[in-house]
Amino acid sequence: MSTPVFDIFKKDPSGNLIWIDAVADLQTARHRLSQLASAFPGEYFAFDQRTQKVVQADACPASERQ
Repeated sequence: MSTPVFDIFKKDPSGNLIWIDAVADLQTARHRLSQLASAFPGEYFAFDQRTQKVVQADACPASERQ
């Protein structure tokens, strides 16, 4: 099993970050972001632990949030 290097976060309405998950590769991170945004509308992103940068973001427009 690969070591997780991408952390998945959600930004709450107050702007606070909530850690959701950790995955091993970017493809899995993208899939997880899509799943989360579909099930629970909001703003999500993947953070690469190696480069210390946000590498993928997925956000539902405010009009679609519950």
